[in-house]
Amino acid sequence: MTTICIHQPDFVPYLGFFQRLVTADHFIILDDVKFIRDGWQHRDRIKSKNGAVWLTLGVRKGSHHLPINQVELSDSPTWIEKNLNLLRECYSKAAFFSEVFPQVERIYLAGHRLMIDFNRAMLDLAMSYFDIEIHVSLASEYEIVATRTARLVELVRATMGRNYLSGIGSRDYLDVEMFQSAGLTVIWQDFRHPVYPQMHGDFAPMLSCLDLLFNCGRDAAGVLRSTLHG
Repeated sequence: MTTICIHQPDFVPYLGFFQRLVTADHFIILDDVKFIRDGWQHRDRIKSKNGAVWLTLGVRKGSHHLPINQVELSDSPTWIEKNLNLLRECYSKAAFFSEVFPQVERIYLAGHRLMIDFNRAMLDLAMSYFDIEIHVSLASEYEIVATRTARLVELVRATMGRNYLSGIGSRDYLDVEMFQSAGLTVIWQDFRHPVYPQMHGDFAPMLSCLDLLFNCGRDAAGVLRSTLHG
């Protein structure tokens, strides 16, 4: 039975994001919900010699009023230079820096105007390393006007799904009974963070996927699948 995962197009997200894509059949990018300034669509954490630091995209002022798919990147080159220099500083001595960094740099220098296009390019890069092949579509394609849980239900139905795979972070607000009334099953993600070779001291979990890619390269796929249980 078809399992659907629905999520915002986050910027280089942590491994739990990708574990859902390993087990789902269809990934719907929630591209037409409001951009959250203190959310994860334009930032995530990487590891420096002094601990976790933010890697943050530059977006135009006033973006918090817009849906994600309309948010534009800043046209100033400063944030690009800052991001690339921070990645060099944190990972230049990582085992797979020379392989991964040029690919990341190409995305930064590709001239993307919209944040979602930049993020999708990064997601595609990570998915190639994780050996993830999944059908991907945009929520905006379905023109669904419902909100909150009702919207998720309609998206799953629109894609002929039977199961909705959800992260545990939504337990507090997801209306499971609404899914059940529609004949759908909610599956809760079971994610336990893997430990892998990492630079800069003791292992730090919950970082951007870039940390794993720089440290493990193509072995990242095996690390991610080690989180699957049963």
